[in-house]
Amino acid sequence: MGYINQTHRQGSLIMKPHSTFSPISLRYIAALRGNKPKKTGAEFTYADLVCAAPEKLICLAASNPEGRFYGFVADDTARRAAENIATQRGTFNIIFMTGSPSEALARLDNGSSLPPMLDYLCCDESAAVLSTDERKALFTLAQKRLNPGGLFVTSYRAYDREDGALRFLVQELTPEMNAAQKQEFLSEIKQLGARYLARRPDLADALDKAIADKNPQAFFALFDGASAVSTTFNTLVAARTHGLSYAGDATLVSNYVELAVPAQAQDLVVSCRAHPLYEPIKDLALDRAARSDIWIKEPVSTSASAAELFGGFAYGLVVPAEQVPPAFAAQGKVIDLSGELYAKIISLMSITPLGVGDILAHPAGQGEKPEKILEALQVLVACGFAIPMRGAMTLTNKSNINQPRLVGSFNRFLDRTALSDQDVLFASQVVGCGVALSARDAFVIQAVNRGGLDNSVSALMPELRRIANTQTSLSIIRAEEPTAEIAHSLILDIVGKSLPQWYAYALLEAA
Repeated sequence: MGYINQTHRQGSLIMKPHSTFSPISLRYIAALRGNKPKKTGAEFTYADLVCAAPEKLICLAASNPEGRFYGFVADDTARRAAENIATQRGTFNIIFMTGSPSEALARLDNGSSLPPMLDYLCCDESAAVLSTDERKALFTLAQKRLNPGGLFVTSYRAYDREDGALRFLVQELTPEMNAAQKQEFLSEIKQLGARYLARRPDLADALDKAIADKNPQAFFALFDGASAVSTTFNTLVAARTHGLSYAGDATLVSNYVELAVPAQAQDLVVSCRAHPLYEPIKDLALDRAARSDIWIKEPVSTSASAAELFGGFAYGLVVPAEQVPPAFAAQGKVIDLSGELYAKIISLMSITPLGVGDILAHPAGQGEKPEKILEALQVLVACGFAIPMRGAMTLTNKSNINQPRLVGSFNRFLDRTALSDQDVLFASQVVGCGVALSARDAFVIQAVNRGGLDNSVSALMPELRRIANTQTSLSIIRAEEPTAEIAHSLILDIVGKSLPQWYAYALLEAA
């Protein structure tokens, strides 16, 4: 079928990273603020207090075999189901426990069946808000049970009202303002609240009228009455009183004002960086109802050395190389990606994830300055075309490249799975988190694993017959009835584009 020759074409990356709270991502974001990251491969402990999706946590554990993972689920039924998935997927570095967030906090606090200390503590209360007492216990737990330099991630609803950020800022700031400052604040609200006001034309009109009439109180009076609860501000206070320093936003792009904040608000947001209400101000500019904060347990090991901060990461593309544009536009800024160095790095990363040292050692990187390579890599990450990764994985079986096999027990479970039209989650010890492949790709990689490259059509046809005359068939092969020619064409297209990346990201290895 000529697959080997086909795979010499430019690879077309189709994977999607599937965990915002992966250890590698959290360490990278914390390093952006000078926090020295732990080395990849070092043992760690990771606890998720609200494990709403056990399969994703199991996949994260399979992608980080040096870690010990703990997930708290709602009840014994959920625990047994999660344990069954972990057993089926051959992932044994994870323990599931039961309990509500308050019960989970109590069990973590008394250390029952758990290690004495943690390196990562995650709590997502965006769906079910913790009580005031539970939040106090959560921060006390982070203070007591995180190792120095350990990372605490908390996701939450930033405000208790739809107009919360604006209401909070008006109520907090205006009582201390004189008339001139109030008039100036109206103009600042127009800049900061552009996204929010676009959704609320009634408020936008009232703001414009107050500015024109020089009557600030007419606008501020709209926010009299009920006080806004800013969980953002309360979280800042709680963290700082529990020995935790802010280490960034778990959504990576939100750490870059120039890439996340609307252009008209950027200068104003930057000028407020030292303001006690900087984060609520940024909330208004981003018009965000929920946040995911990363905190680091003090004392913290910091560094000003780029090599110490970022030298331990590999970097890989998450889009096809040909989809990286020569210029990237975001929030009124245009970032030039057309230089020769970018071309070299993108070309190399299209084959396999690389660190700065790997690029310097390659003929294409000889003569380049390490700091320039790192700068280019970080720009690609900030723009969303690449992500930090764990790096290359040493595979043992390399004798038969015509018979690729899925890597790891988590992924080999696919051989026993009846696929549908849904994305499929794979573990990757290279990426350090789960990656999702489209259903079309999953059907093909399953067939390649079962039949090898030479017999993949024969392996694919039974699955295509199973889904014949269904909506799934239409989405996978664009036809109701499968034929060998359709199967051949599907495999040829996907293998030709994706096989190099499946190897590079340790989804497949040669048998």
